[in-house]
Amino acid sequence: MLVLLVSTVFTLLLSTSAKECLSRSSIEQSLLDAHVPGAVVIVVNNTNILYQEAFGHGSLSPVRMMDVDASIFVLASISKPFVAVAAMQLVEANKLDLDADINQYLSSSSPLNHRIFHPQYPSDSITVRQLLSHSASIGINEEAYNTFMQTGDTALNILSLTDACYTYLDNPSNWLPTPPGTVSLYSNVGNALAGLVVERVTQMPFEEYVREKILKPLNIDTKKAGYRLSDIDNPDELVKHYAFNATLLDQWNGEWPQLNVKQSNLSNWLDIPFYSVSIYPAGLLRMSAKSLSLFLRMLMRNGYPLLHSRSIAEMRQTIDGVVPYQSANSTSTELPDPMLSFGLGLIWEERRDGRRFFGHTGVMPAATHSMLINEQRTIGVIVLTNGNVDANNENSIKIMHALDKIRMSWFSCFEN
Repeated sequence: MLVLLVSTVFTLLLSTSAKECLSRSSIEQSLLDAHVPGAVVIVVNNTNILYQEAFGHGSLSPVRMMDVDASIFVLASISKPFVAVAAMQLVEANKLDLDADINQYLSSSSPLNHRIFHPQYPSDSITVRQLLSHSASIGINEEAYNTFMQTGDTALNILSLTDACYTYLDNPSNWLPTPPGTVSLYSNVGNALAGLVVERVTQMPFEEYVREKILKPLNIDTKKAGYRLSDIDNPDELVKHYAFNATLLDQWNGEWPQLNVKQSNLSNWLDIPFYSVSIYPAGLLRMSAKSLSLFLRMLMRNGYPLLHSRSIAEMRQTIDGVVPYQSANSTSTELPDPMLSFGLGLIWEERRDGRRFFGHTGVMPAATHSMLINEQRTIGVIVLTNGNVDANNENSIKIMHALDKIRMSWFSCFEN
């Protein structure tokens, strides 16, 4: 199916943007055609919300409509910039060096001073800068990723963040055959490991650090945001997960038997239960689109009130001397998209028309999102959905087209 979070999902299209604002009926039809149950769209500038609208359903059964303020999504990879902001706060406090060996922060409190290093290049340091920019030469093991996922909050209770990261990285086959700092390959474990560094430096659980140092200063309601389902006061506000095409039931249960996916009582839909992942900093933060817009505007306001402008500038800066990873068995169709580049917890997209945007996208089972800012930092667009993107599902192309059309149309609408 798909790895935990697919960052390149929207850049596969890069279609020509619309030159006028989409009507509500046009957006509704695009979502309907792509079998997306519901979505929330917010457009902001540095100070204000310019547009906000909810479409479709947060729950098909019982029926609950999407709501800009109330509907709470799992953010998937849009969680990753929160890790970077946490790290940069520690840099500003002189508690963390982005270019120091991470074992400086990890080993003293690890069992038997357990070090993390590349098995083929043991003398090469792994740094937080590399982890945040996906350049630490950590490979992708989808089978291992899938085992990190469990129903409910179970994954957070049965395997600690420490154990998940160390177990994955102790396997030599989970590393690329290249020195750290030379190639880029999107890594959920790498981002989660950066979260673990934050945890060790602050002596606080990462989820607690984010709550106290990021969510609360942004006035995000912590009764409606967090990494655990149990953090959410009203579970009815959680957006439910669905996948279209019930014929894929066996495929789902073959990939994730622990989720116990079932056919919905609604025609041709699968019910995907609420889930958790052990490497939670990389993708499990939950909140509403309205709450996320507060974080987005912080990025647009050069970090205020969380960071100094120089830290946001460093997050936006792409890493020099790093090239996209290509395995020896790759074909031209398997090459990483050349229009993607990584900053620190942020991804840059370059469109065919030359326009550039930064932010993050996110994909998890039955959650497909985008949070982008234009290069001039005048407009930001959030699109959160409970649509399911799966590399083996032809409906995914429809979903990608629909979301790309929606997000780019709003940039064109408010930039012009």
